[in-house]
Amino acid sequence: MQFDDSETQKLLRDTARSYLADRFPLERLYALEQGERLSEAELRGFAELGWPGLLAPDPAGGGGPDGPVSGASLLEAAAVIEEFGYAGVPAPVTVCNVVAALLPDGEHLRALATGERLYTVAEACRRSANGVTGDPLSASGGTLSGTLPLVPFAGVAEYVLAPLRLDGAPAFALLSLADVHLEPVDTLDRRPYHHVHFEGAALDDALVLARGDEAEALGERCDALVTALSLVELAGMMRRVLEMTGEYISNRVQFGQPIAKFQAARHRAAELLMQTESTRWAAYHALWRLQQDPDAAAEVWLAKHWAIRAAGRVFEVSHLLHGGVGVGMEYPLHLYTQAIASFAVRGGTMDEMTSRTLESLRAGAAAR
Repeated sequence: MQFDDSETQKLLRDTARSYLADRFPLERLYALEQGERLSEAELRGFAELGWPGLLAPDPAGGGGPDGPVSGASLLEAAAVIEEFGYAGVPAPVTVCNVVAALLPDGEHLRALATGERLYTVAEACRRSANGVTGDPLSASGGTLSGTLPLVPFAGVAEYVLAPLRLDGAPAFALLSLADVHLEPVDTLDRRPYHHVHFEGAALDDALVLARGDEAEALGERCDALVTALSLVELAGMMRRVLEMTGEYISNRVQFGQPIAKFQAARHRAAELLMQTESTRWAAYHALWRLQQDPDAAAEVWLAKHWAIRAAGRVFEVSHLLHGGVGVGMEYPLHLYTQAIASFAVRGGTMDEMTSRTLESLRAGAAAR
């Protein structure tokens, strides 16, 4: 794996960094923290740049120099998604790209790639739904019943990718959110979450992608993609916290000199750098492996295991080095550290990630 950005990655990263910095100053992030949603104009701006459909095959987006970008690799899409984490913007770019990577060619894929519609992924696609329980989603007689827990951006998306029981057998499908009941759920990362209740919703608009064992495999693939791309977004947040902390300790003067000159502060800052960079490159390595082999998920669960551990230290050390300043809501550190804490616990604990890594390694050995 090459650790330097390719020319395409650099172009995508620089464009995203400049665009997001210009349109999402701290005042806008504070407004989003207070419950405002991304505006239609903001979502349309992302779509015009092709960011929700980066992983769609190029023909689906009608790409070209004057059209939205599509046909990107996982590593190229990751460059944009990392910048959303760095900017602290809670946008549906990650979930849309997971859907784009899994949909077959057709009307839905073209609508996603061109930004005509927004799509999302249910938390139920991940093996651990963080202890949320409810009636499992099922379909019988042409209607859906049950609940999808913790669906991000369900309030703005028109379709959700989710597992369900179809006539008693496992299935994986794209479901309409037109006739559902949305129950808002508060979380720390400022992305809007809802429990989605399907009570008698029609199955007519559903696009069934797989059934039986194929559905289970597609669900595992979806879980790996959501986890890996979310880890890159998490790494972007950590990078922003690292930079904010470095700037603060370099400018905060105590006893006649910047506190960055004190050995204890420098040791803590070095730990912050190590935790951030190891999380970032573990996430990129996992995506690189998935790009080489869609079934190579062991590195994803390993990267997630490390990120859970590292996130706690990044949260603790950054606030420690900021002292009382980092506790005040007027200072923007919490805009990132709260999201870091939330991202770290989504989708499973360290013990679960250890088990999943071992399962993946055993499955790979058995296949050989």
